[in-house]
Amino acid sequence: MTGPMRHPYLLLPGLLVSLMLAGCTARAWYEGARAGAESECRRQAPGAYEDCMSRVNRQTYEDYERERQRK
Repeated sequence: MTGPMRHPYLLLPGLLVSLMLAGCTARAWYEGARAGAESECRRQAPGAYEDCMSRVNRQTYEDYERERQRK
C-alpha cells in the first residue's frame, strides 16, 4: 500500500494539528510575529536596539486591525 493510507495512524494527528493551526487568531499571529521581531532587535548593537524596537512597537494590534479593515 502506498500514499497517505500507508500509515493511517498518522492521519489523525496531522488533521488535529491542521485544525489547531486554523484556530489561531489573527491577533496570535500578529503577536507572534512581533515577538520574533523583538527577538531580532535584541541581537542588534546597543545603539541599533532602540531604533529597532521603536519600529517594532510603533503599531498596536488594534491599530493594525483598523488599518487592515480599511484596505
